[in-house]
Amino acid sequence: MLVGALVVATGLATASEPPTPGRHDEHSRFTDQSEGFPPQPRDATNVRLLASDAAEVRAGDPDPSAVGVALDDPQVRAAAGDRVQVVGTEAVGVKGEVPGALVVTLYGHDVAASVLATVVDNTVVAVESIPAEEWQPPMTAEERLRAVDISRDHWLAEGYTRVTDLQGYTIHALRSDGRPYPTRMAYTTFHADVDSRPELVAWVDLTSGTVTRSRVEAAPQDGTSAAPSPRSAGVDAVEHRGHRDWNGWSLDFDLSGRDDGISLSSVTYQGIPVFDRVSMPAMTVFYDHPPGTRPEDTCGPFVDRLGLTGGLTPVYWADDAEVVIREFEQLGETWLEFGILDTLGNYVLYQSWYLSADGQLDAHTFAKGLQCEFDHVHYPFWRFDVDLAGPEDDVITRRLPSGELEVLDSEFDAPADTAVDHEWAVTDTVTGDTVRLAFDDGSWNVAGQVVPEELYTTNVVSGRVVDSREQGAWRLPALVDLGYNDGAPLEGADVSLWYRGFLPHTAEEGPELWHSTGVRMQVELAPRYYPRRPR
Repeated sequence: MLVGALVVATGLATASEPPTPGRHDEHSRFTDQSEGFPPQPRDATNVRLLASDAAEVRAGDPDPSAVGVALDDPQVRAAAGDRVQVVGTEAVGVKGEVPGALVVTLYGHDVAASVLATVVDNTVVAVESIPAEEWQPPMTAEERLRAVDISRDHWLAEGYTRVTDLQGYTIHALRSDGRPYPTRMAYTTFHADVDSRPELVAWVDLTSGTVTRSRVEAAPQDGTSAAPSPRSAGVDAVEHRGHRDWNGWSLDFDLSGRDDGISLSSVTYQGIPVFDRVSMPAMTVFYDHPPGTRPEDTCGPFVDRLGLTGGLTPVYWADDAEVVIREFEQLGETWLEFGILDTLGNYVLYQSWYLSADGQLDAHTFAKGLQCEFDHVHYPFWRFDVDLAGPEDDVITRRLPSGELEVLDSEFDAPADTAVDHEWAVTDTVTGDTVRLAFDDGSWNVAGQVVPEELYTTNVVSGRVVDSREQGAWRLPALVDLGYNDGAPLEGADVSLWYRGFLPHTAEEGPELWHSTGVRMQVELAPRYYPRRPR
């Protein structure tokens, strides 16, 4: 066990430097630090909750017996061993898969492997075992609490009695290359409150039940009087799903065991199919390693996957709903909002979708918190499975400096600014229906504010052929660039558009300061006065 001296953060922004992109101030269309978290649309009027009671949008576990079926199966037991952590269930629901299939996710401590059992009609039809050092599921609420208890006992044994008065937080720990450890490893921090800096940090091996290293991160803090974030029951929470018809939109919303936030699926606008599914599969986080420091002197990287596995945080301004569904007006436009609040380690994250009556879909993510006293960057990954009038005939284009539109003919990853004025689009070549992509730094609709190009030069647009890898749960390590790029041809294929944002946060700004970033899709439907090709 390593107990280090006080770590001094280096490489921080100075007071003379401009605020980092996405920082909320008087120019943001969302509320700033003078209001509570999560933020709300500034000067919103006619706000109306459409589902203030979480029970209204809870569908229940689609098959409560699925976990029992998996645990009773000899092949599953052999693959998972004796010490098994039940992580959760996921309704498969991907294109081309067996209807009604459920994937039960387990972690086997004795065998150091993640085990996925596919259950159909109360029968296990497939078992997949993945070595722990290749992939692990998110940590459950039970695991997080256990890690805090182990870490607290460690600090008490070291003589830090103050730890009994501090709040403990846990996030899944990864190696410096972004891949999982060969065991189930957690990173814990202790704070005076949720908006205070971390004082004590430790890495906890849940497989052995021991602390592998630790350090004092900051001097004792007075605290900010911020209330602790309440949490739901985690793995015991039932799924949240439902359907909404609103101002020309028709869609299903879902919060399931896939841990890709709140997603929208089967999305149509004015009766025309637009998206098969939109989601935020992950947000990766990387901390600076200033000269003279080792990776173990800082922390991270991390993969933030939002969802039910670790439990949700009720939203106080939505009658403590776990899924926010409400409509409001802002600057003359009417919007529908879907959102969830999740806490991963000391990160407090609000992931949301905003739909407008004129065909805009705005994906946004808000973040605050510090895992250690170093600058860091969040990279949110959004996925848009665009199915304009169906999955066929869609092409991805970007505007070139010559003014021409370029059709991207194979899987790609490209800086967002390689399209002039961020002009990316997906178009159905038969109907002419189009979805245009726009960067959203939070200043949309704010008078006098123009989004400068330098704010999205670090963002990345990716095109992929839809397949079982990229549409399922996030199976990648912590990375800056999206994987799944095989260079496959996009022409004639079912395509998905990915957008990677950029959300930096300096340690000097503190854990209580929040930032946000997002991307906006504008649906433009072609006139329907010509005959359409039969499907």
